[in-house]
Amino acid sequence: MDAETWHIPLGRSYYTIQQALNTMSSFKLNQDEVPFIIRLFENPKYNILPGAVTLDNHDIIHVLLSRGLLVKDEAFVIGFTMGTTDRLTKLNKAIFRFVTRFLYPPEYKFHTDEVSIFESGVTCAQKMKCSDLSKLDLTQYLDYTIERAREELNININILRKAYAYEQVTYSAPE
Repeated sequence: MDAETWHIPLGRSYYTIQQALNTMSSFKLNQDEVPFIIRLFENPKYNILPGAVTLDNHDIIHVLLSRGLLVKDEAFVIGFTMGTTDRLTKLNKAIFRFVTRFLYPPEYKFHTDEVSIFESGVTCAQKMKCSDLSKLDLTQYLDYTIERAREELNININILRKAYAYEQVTYSAPE
C-alpha cells in the first residue's frame, strides 16, 4: 500500500485508531516535509483560520472519516474539520479557497472539484454537529476502535456514505 491508494474503508471500524495509523507508517509525512504554505494555513501554531489541527490529529481525522490521501480526500478532511468549528465564516472559506487554488504547490492545489468537496466536508460536519475537532487532542482515542471514536465524536457514517456516494458519481473519486 502507498500514499495514493491508502485509506481505511468505512466497514473496517473494528480497527483501533492506532492500528489504522500504523498502516501509514511507510509513507506518512513528518511535519517538516509539509510545505510551509500548507503549515501556515493548516497548523494551529499559526492560528490563521479556524479548524487548524496538528498533523497527528489530521491523520486521525483521515481515519475517522475513512478518507485517503489524494487531494480530493484532503479537501474533504479539511472542510470537515473546519466545519466542526463554530467560527467558520464565508470570508474564512473564501481565503482558504484562494490560498489552496493559487498559493499551494501544484500537487496540493484545489481546483473546482476539490472546492466542491471541501464544501461537502463542511456541510457534513455541520449536519452531524460534531465536537470541534480543532479543540481536541485526538491522540486520546488511539486505543479506541474507529467505530467507538466515531460514536464519541458524533461522526455519522450514514451521512459520510451519502456524501461519498454523491462524490463518487459526480467526481469519480475513491470511496
